[in-house]
Amino acid sequence: MKKYKRSIPQVLSVLILGCVLISCQNTESKNETIETQETVAVSNFTPENYRFPREVGTTKGGYPVTLSGKPITKNPLVIKTDESKVKDYPEHFIPGNEFLADNEMRITIMGSGTPAPIRAAQATSCVLVQLGNGDAFIFDIGSGTVGNLFSMGVHPSELDKVFLTHFHLDHIGGIFPLFDAMGWARNTPLRVWGPSGHTPELGTAAFIDNIYGASEWHRQSKQDLLPVEGATFDTKEIDISLFSLDNPQQLVYDNDGVKIFAFPVIHTIDGALGYRLEWKGLSMSYVSDSEVSTFEAEQCTGVDVLIHEVMPSAEEFAKGNNMSIEAARSVIGQHTTPSKLGYFLGLTKPSLGVGTHFKLGDDTNDALFLGLRQAYDGPFLLGQDLSTINITPDYIVMRQTKINLLADPPPPKSQEGLKLTIKEHSDAEIPEWLTKTVIHLEE
Repeated sequence: MKKYKRSIPQVLSVLILGCVLISCQNTESKNETIETQETVAVSNFTPENYRFPREVGTTKGGYPVTLSGKPITKNPLVIKTDESKVKDYPEHFIPGNEFLADNEMRITIMGSGTPAPIRAAQATSCVLVQLGNGDAFIFDIGSGTVGNLFSMGVHPSELDKVFLTHFHLDHIGGIFPLFDAMGWARNTPLRVWGPSGHTPELGTAAFIDNIYGASEWHRQSKQDLLPVEGATFDTKEIDISLFSLDNPQQLVYDNDGVKIFAFPVIHTIDGALGYRLEWKGLSMSYVSDSEVSTFEAEQCTGVDVLIHEVMPSAEEFAKGNNMSIEAARSVIGQHTTPSKLGYFLGLTKPSLGVGTHFKLGDDTNDALFLGLRQAYDGPFLLGQDLSTINITPDYIVMRQTKINLLADPPPPKSQEGLKLTIKEHSDAEIPEWLTKTVIHLEE
């Protein structure tokens, strides 16, 4: 038998190579384990294991810090009649896990922020109202809100009723993605209510015509792929010339026991509205931007929940947006400050006041409550994105919502009886010289 002699350097080389190979195998095995764990973690993602960005804590003023999963209030429960009737709700609302009672309303803030600045944690103005009869209503549709809406366990085909207060972009910027539910989700027109405007070009009909025109390429590109019925609007323009001291509000929606009234508010130019919804003895008012007035107070008096914009002082607004104090005063003069909101809530006496359209922050939140409490000591919630309020005849409960950040829509209701039209391909054909270059692979 031949014996092979190796020098010491050769032996060391072999040993080192063996160690490297073992190490590589271990590393690959470890990486596979990590990848498997990550895959499992992603596939198991649910709202239940969602973590809020901040730990639970309080501000110097004693209010829950923003983004901690706690509603920004010191009293998240309002008793209207009898405390013994309060239902035992989970700490957080999780869409799909709870059903509304026949006489229960749920309000969720879809967007709580302002246009200055737009922030990742705060979409702009939007409120979703859900009723125990299955109805859902959207008030304003600001930028960044549609993802929140589509995460609420409601099929997009049921999110088809939108009530606009005015046409500042932070209140309408989400209209395109909501309209784009056409075909894949909503096969009926998107219904939109809003003011007529001082002149036609300032009204809802003109706004919707412009949205429809701007989506022409989009609609033509899909008309032979998906039903076209969802690619339409049903516009309900509210004639603001009919408002007066003798006719302070108009009934603009009346169906299945739900009544929604519109009324004029003071904001920059003629044509801004507020709304009041009434159903089964429950009520809510929504006013986005306004300079509060006694007229507005009369329309909002005595509701269960009054949602109203609130803006910081001019000094805080100037500092937070790096603008001159003169410019800040001009802007804030068209809005409602904390002290004015406090006075307004004292006049209207809702069961719960809610502030929104506010730049959240621990210091600014404390300053808001300090100004508000100068004139009002009743129940108050400072809204964050996905603040949820349950209202019954006996109590009001405030929580934060945990959503699935990767949510798919739930199954739709029956499409039976709906007209589902597929049109011919658009005449805007792609040139043949370009289509010949398409890469075809068997999948």
